[in-house]
Amino acid sequence: MKKFFAFYVLIFGAHAKAADPVESIDPIASTPQVIVVYRNKCPENQENAIQMVKGLIAYERVSSPIAYSSVPGIWEDGSIGAIDLHQSIELMEKAFDWQQADESWTSQYKAIVSACGGNEFEPSYMVAK
Repeated sequence: MKKFFAFYVLIFGAHAKAADPVESIDPIASTPQVIVVYRNKCPENQENAIQMVKGLIAYERVSSPIAYSSVPGIWEDGSIGAIDLHQSIELMEKAFDWQQADESWTSQYKAIVSACGGNEFEPSYMVAK
């Protein structure tokens, strides 16, 4: 019986693949989704500003009529910001329109800019293909 078990492990175990966490990660985006990257220099108040960005994202999740995903972060050069994922250019533009019209969103954004010494965020975007 031991020989059979060893043979089974040898034959079938050789075909087993180790769990690779990279293989289980879904693509970041797909056509026609849009990835928006926001960066801002905030050298004197980085941690406080990141907490404020997290608060703004939490507000967006419950208040925005347009669904999108956002995650805050800190780049290797110390810049703070966020990355958003929108379903399309059109929905991204609708989200931007909502942000500009929403008084609470605008107030929170201005507070983050103020915490960063008046530096505005530098957005850029990419359309997935």
